[in-house]
Amino acid sequence: MRTDRLLAAAFVLLVSTAIIGFSTGTTGASFTASTTNPTNSWNTVNVQPPASQNAAVSVSGGTVNLSWTATPTLPNGHTITYLVLRNGTQIGTTGSLVYSDTPPADGTYSYTIQTKIAQGVGFFSSGNSAARNGTSDRTAPTMSATCNGGSCAGWFNVNVTFVVSGNDGAGVGMGTATTNNDGAGVITSAAPRTIPVSGESATHTVVYSGADSLGNASGNTNQTVKIDLTVPTRPTGPNATRGAFGGPVTVDLTWTAGTDMLSGVAGYTVRWTNNVGSCPTRNPGNYPNVAAIGAVTAYSISGLVTGNTYCTYLTTTDNAGNVSPNSAATGPTAAR
Repeated sequence: MRTDRLLAAAFVLLVSTAIIGFSTGTTGASFTASTTNPTNSWNTVNVQPPASQNAAVSVSGGTVNLSWTATPTLPNGHTITYLVLRNGTQIGTTGSLVYSDTPPADGTYSYTIQTKIAQGVGFFSSGNSAARNGTSDRTAPTMSATCNGGSCAGWFNVNVTFVVSGNDGAGVGMGTATTNNDGAGVITSAAPRTIPVSGESATHTVVYSGADSLGNASGNTNQTVKIDLTVPTRPTGPNATRGAFGGPVTVDLTWTAGTDMLSGVAGYTVRWTNNVGSCPTRNPGNYPNVAAIGAVTAYSISGLVTGNTYCTYLTTTDNAGNVSPNSAATGPTAAR
């Protein structure tokens, strides 16, 4: 019996047992180590996360800078380090109160910090700090331009308000826009940026670009803006004749083309009134019937009433939308 007790005591002194201790308070902690303590006593340390985590700061190159306030936990001679977690997964360890992370892709990530205290070959760790979101952004914004609130294509018959704006997608947000109007010099200001483009020209050119608030910059885009402020000349005529026998009832018109020196002639507007004894003053109210036609010099007004008389006049429209003065009126011409 005595021999059995001696063997049992020796076995207890030699065995190695893993013990686990738990913290008290609102944050969990754990300790992992080995011991030869025959009494199997519990080790406990109340490890708290950092007192607070500051707002994450996005910087160039997709990096997110983190910082926090030290843990209130007393080290009591032990080493304190901090575990950095991105979306719940540990990505690093540091002994300081700052950490820089460059995620593998652009996006917004949730960061938490834990406190770790070493004790021998084991450690105690806290629960998570309050989470902070940080955005990784290394992508330039997409830039666009409008002219007088719409597309910059085609011709304008007024001076243009040119607006450069950008879309940074899921990034940190727009920063600046840059323009160079007709080579007058590069100017940068907060986005969106508005500039005037004025004066008749087929070759106004605005070079524009932009950058987000981290400085991720887009490439240059060239935008041509064409302005024509001068009305075209009116057509000469028109000459009106009755339609041919046996065909549709028409009044047939011919005229000499109007001209435009910049944007070019786009077409003509024909106006007419019916069953009149003499041609009234040339205005849309007196000539309620209208047809817009292309850059031609002849047109047949159809669908008329045989024997009724008609008066007509024309205007020229250029490709910027400028309209000439009215032509002379012709008629009354009887339809046939």
